[in-house]
Amino acid sequence: MQTRYSFAGLAVAGAVSGVVAPKHLWAHYLGAVLGQAANELPFLKLGPQFILGLVFLAGYSIIFVVAAAIVVLLRKRRTSESTDDSA
Repeated sequence: MQTRYSFAGLAVAGAVSGVVAPKHLWAHYLGAVLGQAANELPFLKLGPQFILGLVFLAGYSIIFVVAAAIVVLLRKRRTSESTDDSA
């Protein structure tokens, strides 16, 4: 159950991030990884589990970036269609 919420939360956060700041998707990914890693620090001690957690975070952060990229593409498509209609 928690996994569905994690996926949905990352997708919604990525979509909002894509609407608010549509440029530099690499910065979205970096921010997602660093933010989740900072959230992980209080709960896990530094060691093998922390490193494994970072690997999973890198994978989960792809969901965030994909959602941001989809929103950016939809926004660009909508903007280009509206400029084509006005011409």
